[in-house]
Amino acid sequence: MTVWLLVCLCVAADAGASVVAVAPVDGGVVDAGFPPLRPNPLGRPVDEARVERVMGSMSVRERAAQLVMAYPQINGSAPVEVGGVVFVGASLRNIAKARERIANSRARARVPPFFAVDMEGGPSNRMKSLRSMRALPSARELAELDDSEVRRWGKRIGQAMVDLGLNMNLAPVLDVSQSGHMARNERSFSGDAEVVVQKGTAFSRGLLSVGVVPIGKHYPGYGDIDGDSDHALVTTDTNRADLAEQLDVFHRTREVLGGVMLANVAYSAYSPRPAILTPELVAIAHQHDWLAITDDLSIQLLADAIDGTAEDVLSQALEAGNDVLLTTAPPDWNKGLDYIGLLTRLAQKGEHEQQLVDAACRRILRLKDRMGLLDGR
Repeated sequence: MTVWLLVCLCVAADAGASVVAVAPVDGGVVDAGFPPLRPNPLGRPVDEARVERVMGSMSVRERAAQLVMAYPQINGSAPVEVGGVVFVGASLRNIAKARERIANSRARARVPPFFAVDMEGGPSNRMKSLRSMRALPSARELAELDDSEVRRWGKRIGQAMVDLGLNMNLAPVLDVSQSGHMARNERSFSGDAEVVVQKGTAFSRGLLSVGVVPIGKHYPGYGDIDGDSDHALVTTDTNRADLAEQLDVFHRTREVLGGVMLANVAYSAYSPRPAILTPELVAIAHQHDWLAITDDLSIQLLADAIDGTAEDVLSQALEAGNDVLLTTAPPDWNKGLDYIGLLTRLAQKGEHEQQLVDAACRRILRLKDRMGLLDGR
C-alpha cells in the first residue's frame, strides 16, 4: 500500500469522552471502553437481530461511512465516522502515541471501528519499534518452522496488536509464489500451495487465539508476477485453470479468514481491469461469507487503468461489490477525496446504489458482531 508522509498528530479525547488509561509502552492492555476481544471470533455466531437493530439506527451517511477504511484522521477531536482505521508506514513508530491515538479514536466512534495493520513479518514489519516484534521472521522464514511455532508467532503478533488496540491484521499473504515480487521480498510463504495453506492457517490461528481477525491477500493470487502493483499497473494473462489453483489456497483457508484483500492486479482471464474492480472475483469472495476488502484506492495508477478519475475508481469499486474501501489517505485530508460524502451521494442516487451500500454495511456489521464489537448495542 502507498504510504502517505504525514505528520503523526497526537490526538486528545473529546470533552465528555470516556477516560482512557494508557498502558506502558511495550506491554499492557488499553482500557478505552473497548468490548473485550474474543478468542476465535470467527467461531461465534452472528446475532442477526442485533445487526439489524444497529443497521436500523443508522443514517445513510453512517452506513456509507462503515465502508471506508482510512488512515487516521487529522482532526483529533472530531467524531470518527469511518468503519475502519488502517495504520501504515511510520504511523506505529511511536507506540505510546499510537496506542493513545487508537484509544481516543475508539472513544469518538459510535460504532467501534476495525483497527487494522498489515503485520506480515520480515521486511514488512510495521511494529518493529516494539522489542517483542524485532525478531519477527519473514513469511519465507516462517515456512521453515513447525506449524506450532508459526502459530506461536501469530499469537505473539496478535497479542502485540491487541495491546495497542488493533483488532484486524491485513495478513497473511496467501500468494503461491515460487519467484517474482512476493517471493523476492519474502512476503509469500512458498511456491508450494500445500505449504502456503499449512503455514497460512497456523499463522491465522495464532491471531485468532487472541481475538485478532486475519485477512488473506492478495486475492485471487499474485503468483509469480514480477511487478509491484503499488507503483505500476500489473496485468497477468494467467488462465482461469491456473488461477483456480491459486484461489483454492484461499478457499482451503476459509475457516480462519474474516475476509480477503483483492489485488490491484488485472487478471485478463476475468477482466482488463484490476481485481478490485472485477465483480466476478468479488462475488466469488462473497460465496465464503468473507468481507471483500480493496487494496489501496488512493494510488493514481487505478484511475489511469480505467481512464478515469479517483471518484470513478471509488464508484466502480462499490459497483463491483466490495465491502471495505481502503485508502491510505486520511478521510478529512483537504487534498484528498471526501470518501464518505461521495459514497453517501451514491447511496442516495438510486435504489441499486443504496442496496450496494446496505449489503456491504451489513456484512461489515456481521463481522464486527462476531468480534464482539457490537455487544451491548
